[in-house]
Amino acid sequence: MAIHYTVSVKNIHAHLFEVELKIEGPNPLGQVFSLPSWIPGSYLIRDFAKNIVSISAQSCGQPVAIKKLDKNHWITHPCENELKLTYEVYAFDLSVRSAYLTNERGFFNGTSLFLLPLGHENEPCELVITPVASEQTLGEWSYATGLKEQSKLHYVANNHQDLIDYPVEMADFTLFDFDVKGVEHQMTLTGLHNANIARLKQDLKTICNHHIDFFNGDIPFDEYLFLTLVRTSGYGGLEHKNSTSLICARKELPAIGMGVINKDYTRFLALCSHEYFHAWWVKTLKPASFHRLDLTRENYTQQLWIFEGFTSYYDELSLLRTKLLTPEQYLDLFAQTITRVQKSKGRLNQSLAESSYDAWTKFYQQNENAPNAIVSYYTKGALLAFVLDIEIRLRTQDKHTLDDVLRVAWQDYRACGLEDDTIQTIVNQLVDDDLTPFFDDYLYGVKELPLQASFDYVGVDCKFVRYAKDLADFGITIKTQGEYSEIIQVLSDTSAQRAGLYVGDKIISINHQQLKESALVAEINKFNPGELIKIGILRDELLLEIPVIVGEITPTFCRLNIKSNLDKQTTKQQKQWLHQE
Repeated sequence: MAIHYTVSVKNIHAHLFEVELKIEGPNPLGQVFSLPSWIPGSYLIRDFAKNIVSISAQSCGQPVAIKKLDKNHWITHPCENELKLTYEVYAFDLSVRSAYLTNERGFFNGTSLFLLPLGHENEPCELVITPVASEQTLGEWSYATGLKEQSKLHYVANNHQDLIDYPVEMADFTLFDFDVKGVEHQMTLTGLHNANIARLKQDLKTICNHHIDFFNGDIPFDEYLFLTLVRTSGYGGLEHKNSTSLICARKELPAIGMGVINKDYTRFLALCSHEYFHAWWVKTLKPASFHRLDLTRENYTQQLWIFEGFTSYYDELSLLRTKLLTPEQYLDLFAQTITRVQKSKGRLNQSLAESSYDAWTKFYQQNENAPNAIVSYYTKGALLAFVLDIEIRLRTQDKHTLDDVLRVAWQDYRACGLEDDTIQTIVNQLVDDDLTPFFDDYLYGVKELPLQASFDYVGVDCKFVRYAKDLADFGITIKTQGEYSEIIQVLSDTSAQRAGLYVGDKIISINHQQLKESALVAEINKFNPGELIKIGILRDELLLEIPVIVGEITPTFCRLNIKSNLDKQTTKQQKQWLHQE
């Protein structure tokens, strides 16, 4: 027996998909159906069932009663013959996580559309997509997905868990393919663009080759698909078994005649690198607890610093290793990551293990106090990966690196998954020492990472300076609200917080002088520790003047530069880390 799904466009301008689901042998006591509440890779309860607009059931052409049990479960009246559900799903989430439908484009993840009949979890699934009439769409739509196609628009999956891991793109898109080590790769570009396809194909192939070689030539998929939505602005990615959903800005695609890779194109290539790396590093090898995912509730792990942090370290490092970036370009990017972490006061309050565990309620549900309370397992995870990489090099006289840790994990644990302490165990074995104090300080604790010492080992100068274009060192983040600059964040233990500036305050003057945002930032940054600033604000539409005494400032803007005139050993270590020999 198989579960049969048919997806059609019900009303393209109302953003409604219609799904028909058929099963044989329903539970004679009443068949229960459920829809996932979250999508793997994005750790937030999103309650996709809220988008089901209507639902009905029938058997042998006769209506069958169906009622809701809770937010994402339904039960039908008992019946013995084939059971068919028909339901409508509202789809207007322009992201990589849910579903979207207009006359320009259709897109969906199975977690948003495919109800699971409980008790049928292990049955094969079939999906038929009803083609959309061309008079309803802008352009002639094509269809792309990583699902195995049995015949035109007829797809099969091993089971429901398998089915929901293949996003589907429906649009008049650009499609190109390229071969990497005998495996077909494709990319779709949906939306207006003028990309240099030849350049994009060449650079993607370089990245994909690198990642496959990194994991010793093991390839966990038979084909791979990059689904890319091109917008005026936007950014995002979500990993899947043999595909990824991406969103990029138009300017981030390579232009005809582009020579050296610019920062915009670098951002897109790093995104592609990141999501492709995930095919090994979280989609195949994963936390042991993720082998038993429950998509109706939160699934906790302390390991997101490993799977997202390490991936964030290697996504740009891979561009350096493949010579798509120069060492100077790479260090500029890495310095930006360090700056983001150093600006976060939360790094002193939340450990990386806690950041991973609390992703559901803190990282994915940030409020105005987030910079003071949390740290990103992406960015600080990448920095810990770097520091750990250097620690391994140091302790083994450069015999081993973090690369070896990932390869051992891939070779020995991909069948069973990683426990919370597996990476520590692998590291201890490689260095032949106990690094418990290291992990206690930097993973489970909030001790500042030894960035200076780590960069010294590879002959890189790491300095922190004040940044004149923002007010992070002063203690606030602002945005323009009409004529005023509104405070949207106040950082802890800063001049602004000690003086009593609050989120929501609208700054109208500095020392009685009215200034717009750019001039305001420049003016505040002129003041030195010990000097007084009178800041005029509106709070609850009442005019107040807040005296602020500028305190000692710890610069957070990072600059990295390659040192010269090094001793022979450090020069060798520098070249090894930067892959210059």
